[in-house]
Amino acid sequence: MRFLAELRRRKVIQTAVLYVVASWALLQVAELLLDMMEVPKWGLKLVFVLLVIGFPLALMLSWMHQITPQGLRREVDTPSNRGDPAAETLTLDGTSAPRPRSGLVPASVTATDHSIAVLPFTNMSEDKTNEYFADGLSEELLNLLSRIPALRVVARTSSFSFKGRSVSADAIARELNVAHLLEGSVRKAGSRIRITAQLIRATDSSHAWSQSFDRDLSDIFAVQDEIAAAVVGELEIKLLGGTAPKSRHTEPRAYAHYLQGRHFFELQSATGYEQAIEALDSAIAIDPGFGPAWAMLGALYWGQANNSLIDYEEGSRKARAASEKALALDPDQAEPLSLLGMLDLMENCDADGGMRRLGRALQLEPHNQRVLARAAHVATRRGRLDEAIQYGKQALNWDPLSPNVHAVLGVTYYYAGRLDEAEAMRRKLLALSPGWLSGYYNLGRILLARNNASAALAAMQQEESPFWRLTGLALAHHALGQHAESDEALAELNKLDPVGIAYQLAEVYAYRGEIALAFEWLDRAAETHDSGLSNASVDPLLKALHSDSRWGAFLSKHSLTS
Repeated sequence: MRFLAELRRRKVIQTAVLYVVASWALLQVAELLLDMMEVPKWGLKLVFVLLVIGFPLALMLSWMHQITPQGLRREVDTPSNRGDPAAETLTLDGTSAPRPRSGLVPASVTATDHSIAVLPFTNMSEDKTNEYFADGLSEELLNLLSRIPALRVVARTSSFSFKGRSVSADAIARELNVAHLLEGSVRKAGSRIRITAQLIRATDSSHAWSQSFDRDLSDIFAVQDEIAAAVVGELEIKLLGGTAPKSRHTEPRAYAHYLQGRHFFELQSATGYEQAIEALDSAIAIDPGFGPAWAMLGALYWGQANNSLIDYEEGSRKARAASEKALALDPDQAEPLSLLGMLDLMENCDADGGMRRLGRALQLEPHNQRVLARAAHVATRRGRLDEAIQYGKQALNWDPLSPNVHAVLGVTYYYAGRLDEAEAMRRKLLALSPGWLSGYYNLGRILLARNNASAALAAMQQEESPFWRLTGLALAHHALGQHAESDEALAELNKLDPVGIAYQLAEVYAYRGEIALAFEWLDRAAETHDSGLSNASVDPLLKALHSDSRWGAFLSKHSLTS
């Protein structure tokens, strides 16, 4: 059966049928023409013999090659859709191993037949505030399909970047490197919904499948499952061992709040975080057993803590508690697993357990850019920048227009001293998301490393986050010899709650050559488990500390290298 499935996957059977039909038609034409030209009967026999000889050659060509949107490609050069190619990937312990069924894919992936982008469904409701529902439904479908190992699904950030833009299907497919698009519309009125979904072939913009669903809101999960099953069937993923996944069910009112929370979460802003938490609290009040809501709540608390929007220790504690609750309800959720694994390592409470959690998260969702970003963060903490860059590239493959992925890969290139690539990533991030917190600060750091202090200062002055702006100004003014201005920015920075910013204070003091104060703040950062410490061993801003006898002891004490 597996051999038959492989013949069908490589379109050998289809080629054989087409060859026989075409040969029969050619023989009919040849008989007529040869008779008109009075060619002896051996002429028709010769045509027949040539066609017979060509038959096995055509089958061999079909077996060894595939027709892709990029043209004819050798089968060995075409990424496998079965999930078990012989390519190797880096593991979290730094070794290389054969890639498992759900493992990472090579950084360069072509648009195979089993690749898709889910575009944001259009809100057709009279109430335009229902836009969050249409977006949420699209993302839930995306998440469902991405659980199929044999299918490459472009992540939300990239596919949603085309929202509200008039772009042709083939242009979107080329940008995202996919062969199919799933789009549709949602009309919600009271408890009734009408969903129209269409699967489009990118090569010719034709419809591979389309269907409308008129249902009660309580049937929303059944509709999602039906659409996912239809996509699986149309793309023939069943031949490769894939099956349509099932939605996680909850009470419809709780689900509406959850989708609203997801919408606000994606804004990646201080206000968005607050609105998302409020919506998720409402969802959990209705259904305390809905694991995905707890998982997202954990990520939100961590986002607030990591950007100094709330007390760092409180945010970290809440992030851990919500993530643990999510896993208690559903142990196979990759995002809370990866967040807890990263926190375990950062807080030095369970390094081995943290690595196991991260490894499991990568196994469950090797395409998830947040999971890959956290794996890159851990690799950086262990001084393995090449490995961190590979995780960043994997994330970029799955989500090519994600600001977060550009941020992660950009800062990793910065630590690796690859400043051209770091600056390109950071500028692309700011083009994708001009208000990204720390975006201009990190661009300024790169420009400082390039000895362009004036440009660095200009970048720091554009930073929207007061915390990151003050940190950047203290650095850039010092680089320009403007010591009074640097002192002023540093004094303002010192007025903020030191928990969560201790590492940045250590960076500033080290850059200014105030070694004793730098070590003092590094010790305080370690006491509060500051996330910045993960970068200490590779941070250029701490270079002045490397010749001090305390440096190696500090790294060793806090397990900041592999």
